[in-house]
Amino acid sequence: MTTNGNTTPEEGTLLWARPDGEGGAGSIEPLRAAVREFKLAVHCCGYAELPELIRTRRCELVGVEVGADAEAAAALIKRLHERLPALTIFAASDDPGVSLLRTLLEAGATDVLSLPLGSQELHKALIKFSQVRTKAGAAQAAGTVLTVVGVRGGLGATTLAVNLAARFHGTLEAETALVDLDLQRGDVAAFLNLTPVNSLAALANATGPVDEIFLAGTLTRHPSGLFLLPAPSEIEEADAIGHNEVEVALRLLRVQFRFIVVDTARTISGPSLAAFEQSDRILALTDLSVPGVRAARRIVELLDRLSIPRERVDLIVTHAIPGPVSLADAARAIGKEVFHVLPRDEQAAGGAMNAGSPLAAPREAGLATAIGELADKLAGRGATTKAKRGHLLQRMFTRETRP
Repeated sequence: MTTNGNTTPEEGTLLWARPDGEGGAGSIEPLRAAVREFKLAVHCCGYAELPELIRTRRCELVGVEVGADAEAAAALIKRLHERLPALTIFAASDDPGVSLLRTLLEAGATDVLSLPLGSQELHKALIKFSQVRTKAGAAQAAGTVLTVVGVRGGLGATTLAVNLAARFHGTLEAETALVDLDLQRGDVAAFLNLTPVNSLAALANATGPVDEIFLAGTLTRHPSGLFLLPAPSEIEEADAIGHNEVEVALRLLRVQFRFIVVDTARTISGPSLAAFEQSDRILALTDLSVPGVRAARRIVELLDRLSIPRERVDLIVTHAIPGPVSLADAARAIGKEVFHVLPRDEQAAGGAMNAGSPLAAPREAGLATAIGELADKLAGRGATTKAKRGHLLQRMFTRETRP
């Protein structure tokens, strides 16, 4: 039964699990009364149903009644806690013993309540949960998405995306993910000398809800600690990935990472539009050729039509391909001031690409130095860069590189 006895819109569900085959301690009425002001529904189930219900209902709060077999309850709590460390778990028992209390807390219970449930004790636990949820919501919004779009081919957009991500993670010590939305070419994995097992295609083929744990299984970890969400290994798989899959992936990545850098294809598609909409910054990379300036202007005009504010668009100019247009004339034609300039450094860019590694330590006035300066400028616009994230991922990945 799912109810809260109130017409107030519900914002979540409290899953309350009782031992399979046992009638429970009559605790549903106090639960109904307690959840009203917290906008929670109550759903009662057995132990066996609980893990799947948590997944399908995207639940943040569960309660586990301890029955005659206390070890079964502790094992269930431990399994849930290991799978979802952020989940709030209430244990409820009629045994006041310190030994059981210690066992339940060590298994992963957030609070241990007394049975039969008392309204004051239950309210205190729910207030604590509400405060934690509010703080978690604020933290989840902190992840910054930066999308690199090369206005035409051959400008080094993938080089820029890979090395920005490496700079954020390495030098600035921020948990960082790199997303390859150039779905048919999928060059980012080669730039990092990685052979991914899974990719974005897994989201399109998912038979159930896509959550943080599911997404973690699609990521590949670089030896540096940088994470990659790769493009599909097979070209034909790219067609299955659309706007929705990219939107879901970026929203989930915000929860785990301080920075998410997205490399896009040179053609505009549903996935790239989703990235634009989700981005805090869009880095439009152009050169100073006439075709480059014209293409950059078309991109800026497209973003205008998508109602993306121009202050979220940064114009990056590369000298990788020499052009006759001046910086001032380019800015005037495109309608955006130049945010940053990257020097021509074919030796460094080509060497890093063929070696399958980010650019080497910065040389004076070199490309690595310029990208490092750009990363510093972008990071300076947000919250402190040393805020570590990705706790779930660190539990799921070892120090070894995935094949």
